[in-house]
Amino acid sequence: MPMDDLFKPRRVAVPVHYSMINQFMYLWIRWNRPCDLRVQRSEKDAETVGICFNVENNDTVDMMRDVANVLRVDIYDLNG
Repeated sequence: MPMDDLFKPRRVAVPVHYSMINQFMYLWIRWNRPCDLRVQRSEKDAETVGICFNVENNDTVDMMRDVANVLRVDIYDLNG
């Protein structure tokens, strides 16, 4: 297997209550803004937003792990 196939970029989403956006942003800044973010309101729940981003580097992986542990949220792989 070629080394390029070991880690492919993934698109993920983190659903959070809108009041938790500041906590997410704190972690994003703490990890030196390792990825671009897109925030989108949920179509099903007015109080939930999805924070979407691409996982393309180790800093983003570390941030994602921190987000899951600190905020106690699920992270969804949008690639399938």
